[in-house]
Amino acid sequence: MKVPRYRWFLWAATLAAALFFAHEMGYLSRGHATTAARGFELLDSLMSHIRNDYLEERDPVQTAEGTFRGLVNSLDPLSAYLSKDLAAGYAGLTGQETETGMVVLKRYASFPQIVAVVAKSPAETAGVMLGDLVTAIGGKNTLDMSAIEVKLLLRGKDEKPVEIRVLRGNDTHNLTVPRARLFPAAFTFTRAAGQPARLRLHRFDAGLAAALERDVVPALRDGKAGLVLDLRDCQDGPIDEAVKVVNLFVKTANAGSFEGRGGVKETVSCPKEAVLGAIPLVVWTGAGTTGPAELAAGVLQEVRKAKVVGFETPGLVGRTTLFPLKDDTAVLLTSGIFTLPSGRKLWDDGLSPDAAIPVDKLNDKTYLEKTIPLLPKL
Repeated sequence: MKVPRYRWFLWAATLAAALFFAHEMGYLSRGHATTAARGFELLDSLMSHIRNDYLEERDPVQTAEGTFRGLVNSLDPLSAYLSKDLAAGYAGLTGQETETGMVVLKRYASFPQIVAVVAKSPAETAGVMLGDLVTAIGGKNTLDMSAIEVKLLLRGKDEKPVEIRVLRGNDTHNLTVPRARLFPAAFTFTRAAGQPARLRLHRFDAGLAAALERDVVPALRDGKAGLVLDLRDCQDGPIDEAVKVVNLFVKTANAGSFEGRGGVKETVSCPKEAVLGAIPLVVWTGAGTTGPAELAAGVLQEVRKAKVVGFETPGLVGRTTLFPLKDDTAVLLTSGIFTLPSGRKLWDDGLSPDAAIPVDKLNDKTYLEKTIPLLPKL
């Protein structure tokens, strides 16, 4: 079917807008006029070849959307171009979505990798395994997807299953994974005989710090035996709430800073009295500990001097900003990356645990064995 001529003009305008966007992002900065001109020449040449020489006629608007997607998604693991459906899904996130139980790490131009599988979750039941590469979700190839797109596609509003394809070694498996409400509450607090109290955070919902102060802190005032703050597989929630949770454990005028464009730094502080400042503390991390949870673990390790047990984190602590576009699509851009007071960035390089656990022994038993010697005797 022949593509209407007007759609090519629309594509041209779209690609011109893409170059303008790149210019505004700083890629075509002052002093690089020659590079900009060459960029327009290449785009013009590319359009001409696709229009005249490709084996079949393509919808130029869809091709332009692919250009936007590649441009933004390639910036870093947190930035993303969101189509209309994805933008609506992102705006509608509440923290109460149904999930598969797959904890995924995604970087640009690589398949999402399963870095953890929640125990007794639909993913575990369906046979998803640690280390699997998710090559397709709902029939869509995942290679050029952003991390947030993968996350949105795996979650839902109901228990409708999601079809995935995974690569395991040299074998491909097609799996049907139901969704379920795994963690209705943002945290789980448990105490067991002969073990330290354990506070597991599933996500940093707004109001989490206040809920912990109300429901958990009173039970820990005599916590001489210590506390495990379990941040494994925790990825979601606002950064500001993570800072409030950290403030329960440490008071400091400098918990680190977010560095934005031009090197501008925004200091992060925990100004209130730390109601759990005296309790012996060990933090558990895993490869799925990212974003707000990774910030919390880093500050507690460096400022609070808490011991970290587990697996190295991926280094993905960034502040993102959503920019809606006129056609109801949107771009999610990283606007700052986090640096600890020592100057160590939690970006690309993750947090190294004080007591490391190899990938084949990431279970509660090993975590406890590594933790017990770091806390007062029970």
